[in-house]
Amino acid sequence: MSGLRILYLLMGVQGLSLLGTRMTSMSIGIWLYHSTHQTTPILWISLFNELPAMLAGSLAGIWVDRLPKRVVLLLSDAGQAVGSLLLMCSFWIGFFSLPLLYVVVFSQGICAMFQAPASQTVTAMLASEEKRDRVNGIKEMVFPLAGIIAPACVSLLYHPLGITGIALVDACTFVASAVFLLSVRLPDESRKELNEVQAAGGLRDVFEGIVFLFRHRLIGLAVYIGVITFLLNGTLDMVVPYVSGSSGNIGWGVSFVLTCMNAGAFAGALIVALISGFRNRITTLMTGYLLTGLMFIAFGWATGPIWRGVTLFVLMIPLPATNALLNSHFQSIVPPALQGRVFAFLYQINLASAVVSFAVMGPLVDRILQPAAEEGAHSWLFRYFSDQRVAGIAVLLIATGIVIIAVTITAMLLRRRMKS
Repeated sequence: MSGLRILYLLMGVQGLSLLGTRMTSMSIGIWLYHSTHQTTPILWISLFNELPAMLAGSLAGIWVDRLPKRVVLLLSDAGQAVGSLLLMCSFWIGFFSLPLLYVVVFSQGICAMFQAPASQTVTAMLASEEKRDRVNGIKEMVFPLAGIIAPACVSLLYHPLGITGIALVDACTFVASAVFLLSVRLPDESRKELNEVQAAGGLRDVFEGIVFLFRHRLIGLAVYIGVITFLLNGTLDMVVPYVSGSSGNIGWGVSFVLTCMNAGAFAGALIVALISGFRNRITTLMTGYLLTGLMFIAFGWATGPIWRGVTLFVLMIPLPATNALLNSHFQSIVPPALQGRVFAFLYQINLASAVVSFAVMGPLVDRILQPAAEEGAHSWLFRYFSDQRVAGIAVLLIATGIVIIAVTITAMLLRRRMKS
């Protein structure tokens, strides 16, 4: 079996696992919001899931570089399957609680901490330089495609199966991925590169990837992406509360907007997969973030599910495209022996930004912006929004767009100055 065929099949089974995970997350998220009428518990799910990589991502990168990638992926799938089964049992037997949910998603986050850099390294091993943009574009299509299919699956399965059945489906998808990994062999690095990795030790192992980024003047790009990640994550998790809070229900409007959101992300990844071979990946990436910033502003002003769906569709187009180009950029520059540690450190920066975003955005809306809108405080800020039930979230969306544009323009000017 050729390397690209293995890679595409691996992306397929991992996409199946992702579909199960998104079904479970969506079911629990909707149930939590309409049980508590708070956004913070929903954001804390993502916070606990990404906390392990924030705290120990660089250490995980060492083991990703040292161990066979197939073993890393197998153990990651097995650990996440156990978590889904535990959630299923908790709903079935009746001992579900928020602390238990956070423990499970934290444990699954530990597994994902190893899985993400291992997956990037496998892509670099199996895809040649001229095919990486296309391969990474196809990889980025998997996440939104799962997001498009998941709402339909939840609407069909939630009532007959409940959260218990959906969690069982989630566990089965991880098992399917593990079975595929048991049936294939993935190429490891050459013996020379493996010896170079194993020759390093102690603190040098931990900091080798960071030193590489500083030495090649890539740390600024990593920090810029971390800032954008902070602005995106917590704010995008407000989409369901924003739309359902405005409509007062979880009917077709929420499903339509979520479908548009994932369709936009799918379209962005498809563009990269079809075009491939971008000459200047970083300039394209930054231009994409400018478009996302503008669409955040438009999304905050839009009224009704149709216009919100359209603006969110356009908003999402650049995001998977920029992720694909960024991955291709680092896969081309970083030597195979360091890729696990470099990608693990990059994930650590991004997830640290995401965790802070989840921790900040929820309380910012629940305790400051939304109460101010409902009480009529700072009327100059909220009077332009017709629906005061979600005016606080609308202000956050617009502010996020403005800051993304400002940060990106600053990064472009600094990059141009460094080149001159």
